[in-house]
Amino acid sequence: MTVAIIAIVVGIRAYVIPGWSLAHPYVLFYPAIMLAGWLGGFGPGVLATILAALSLVVLWLPPLYSLRIQRVEDASGMMVFVAIGFAISFLNEARLQAERRAKAAEEEVRRREERRTPPTPS
Repeated sequence: MTVAIIAIVVGIRAYVIPGWSLAHPYVLFYPAIMLAGWLGGFGPGVLATILAALSLVVLWLPPLYSLRIQRVEDASGMMVFVAIGFAISFLNEARLQAERRAKAAEEEVRRREERRTPPTPS
């Protein structure tokens, strides 16, 4: 799922709106990282971040079609992008864990309530 999300964003960025400034190539990838993290937590969010970063370096940062980053500005922008991607992934994982704990607590309360309630005579 994560790979498909990033592939869709790469396709949109490359073919649908290729005229967007190279000064802001990261913008479309943030929602993709959010979605991957929302659906899967930390692991898929980090995978989306790494795939997005590789796509950005190869396809949109000079020199194009290379894993090298020439300019310090691009390298610092990439570091910030990756840090934000990891933070988004961490926050989504925390949300998923909180939802799991809340669901487990609800189940425990439900079980306790069922044990307390005496059976009705027929």
